[in-house]
Amino acid sequence: MGISIQNMRIGHEDYDGWSSGPNSAGGVSVLFSFTNTGDKTIKYATFGFIPYNAVSDAVMCSIRGESERFVNFTGPLGPHQSHSNALFENAWYNNTIKSVRVSKVYVWYMDGTEETINGSAIEVTVGGGGCYVATAVYGSYDCPQVWTLRRYRDYTLAETWYGRAFIRTYYAISPILVNLFGHTKWFKKIWKGKLDRMVANLNAKGVKDTPYEDRNW
Repeated sequence: MGISIQNMRIGHEDYDGWSSGPNSAGGVSVLFSFTNTGDKTIKYATFGFIPYNAVSDAVMCSIRGESERFVNFTGPLGPHQSHSNALFENAWYNNTIKSVRVSKVYVWYMDGTEETINGSAIEVTVGGGGCYVATAVYGSYDCPQVWTLRRYRDYTLAETWYGRAFIRTYYAISPILVNLFGHTKWFKKIWKGKLDRMVANLNAKGVKDTPYEDRNW
C-alpha cells in the first residue's frame, strides 16, 4: 500500500501556463502528479496540504481561515499506475506562502479497505517535472545523468514558451509510457543510448551533473 507524489508545484495557471507564486488575487494553487505504489486499486483518495511562509511557519488562508486543505481524487487507479497534473486550484489566498507540504492522504480501495498515510511517510518530489523516462532508464531521480537533464529542463527549455509547451506535452505522455513499458529491458535499451548522448553533449556545453534541487517555473 502507498502513495508517492511527483512534480509538486505551487503557484497558479495563467495564459502562459504555470507560474510560481500567487495570482493577482493572492490565490495559490497546487499542481501535482501521484502514483499508486501499492498492490491494490484505489477507489478514492483525499490529499491534505499545509502551506508555509518563508520562515517555515504554517499559515492560513486569509479568506477561509484554514491552514490544512483537502482535495479529492476519484479513481479507479490501479497498482503502480500514475495520475498526472492533478490541480488543487486556489487552495489558499495568502501572499506569504512560499512552500507546501503534504500532511496526510486518506485512501479507499476497491476491495473495501482503507488507510491513512501520514505525510512523513510519503515520497514527494517537488519541482518542474518527474523526468519519468530518464528516471526509469537510470533507476533514480537523483543521479548525475538526471541532475543534468533536470538542469537543462529548468534553465533552458522552461525559459521559452515553446520549451514550456514541450515540457507540458512530455509530462502528459511520458508517465503513461513509463507505466506501460518502463520496467521492460527493450524500453530502457532504446532510450539509454539517446539519453547518454544527450547528457554527454549537455555536460560538454557546461551543464553540471552535481546534486540539484528542482526550480519552480
